[in-house]
Amino acid sequence: MDYNLKSIATCVATVAIMAAGAASAESVINIAGWGAQSGPLRSFGVNSNAVIQAAVKRVNEEGGIRLADGTMATLAYEYHDSACNAEQAIAVARRVASSDVLVGIGPTCSGAAAAMFGVFQKQVDDASDTGLQLPILTDTAVRNGLAKISQWTFRNTPNEPAMYDNLWEWIATNQPDLKTIYGGTETDQGHSNGTYSKVIVQAAIRHGFTWAPGDLEGLTGDIASGFEAVLDSSANWLQADTNFAVQARAFRKSGADVLIVSSHPFTTCGMLKEMSRQRIEPGLIVGLTSSSSAEVMKGCPDEAEGMIIPTSFAPITDAAAEVAALANENGGDADLHSAAAWENVMIIKQVIEAVGITGDASMVAQERRAIRDGLEALTETEGLLGTITRNQAEGEALKPYVFVQAQAGGWVVVHDPR
Repeated sequence: MDYNLKSIATCVATVAIMAAGAASAESVINIAGWGAQSGPLRSFGVNSNAVIQAAVKRVNEEGGIRLADGTMATLAYEYHDSACNAEQAIAVARRVASSDVLVGIGPTCSGAAAAMFGVFQKQVDDASDTGLQLPILTDTAVRNGLAKISQWTFRNTPNEPAMYDNLWEWIATNQPDLKTIYGGTETDQGHSNGTYSKVIVQAAIRHGFTWAPGDLEGLTGDIASGFEAVLDSSANWLQADTNFAVQARAFRKSGADVLIVSSHPFTTCGMLKEMSRQRIEPGLIVGLTSSSSAEVMKGCPDEAEGMIIPTSFAPITDAAAEVAALANENGGDADLHSAAAWENVMIIKQVIEAVGITGDASMVAQERRAIRDGLEALTETEGLLGTITRNQAEGEALKPYVFVQAQAGGWVVVHDPR
């Protein structure tokens, strides 16, 4: 795939040229990925690993990575289990940073990412900050604003505020009979919780939807401060919960036209199955981006029927369909998270070639810095669904997206705003 890189700072190339003679045709460029390969969200790490494996193989099949002296290097990678655990993610990051790895991809969960990014140097060239200095290009942790924590961390993840704002506008226009909303989230999962309270519900209210309380004894609704008071009656659960009877009763009591289930696949399916058991039939169900996945279709296809979710991946281009097939071959699935890992590997290859890396093991610190500067200089890349632009001030991507709906056991694109 041809990625068009723009505005790569030419000054970073001089760092790479210093030891060009040390590289040879046998050079190896090491990258590392890490994500949840254990715990309730293990499928996300499995999927990312499957896609990275395919992307690295493709790079090497096409000759590898061109170094500053014109020789070619093989791309090699290792993948670690960070288990959506903050301490484990930090431990992996420290271990990788002490090796000869030039750039990392990961982690899976936003909470783990927030903690892990916190041990990185906040601002480059701050001699008083001894934090880790390893460029990270995240594929999965999607909670808004994470990349601002450190100037070494970048993300190729969708912009959920824009996606959900567009989604609710589209719902209001196309289904004007739907007026009220109610919902719940995993309170102990940073992405689910934050996106629900700060993004999904707020966007719905901006577009004229009103909250329909489903108050029941024992439901605190305590998810976030500083946001709409209607969230005090939200019906919430934990990531490890398996019983959703009370929450579903609250959903029923609300009588809302649109129900919001902001959670990851395991509890999404648990909640949807309980809603089906209680014969709750809203006009529409809106889900979390992370649940626009094969896991939901494997776990509860009938109960998910009709659910709508915005996503930055669907196999609707030749490139996207190819990556989906390659992920399957490696025992995983392509979705908005894992597909970004393919894009990340290709972006890393192009940045390395643009800034002029030598492959000299004695130059790891300097070459990490050159790659970091190259990532910061990006203004545009070509992704699987089209052109990705970047918010330079925040290290964030602005990715093309579509709306998908669960229909007959699969995700079907129902709106393409690209």
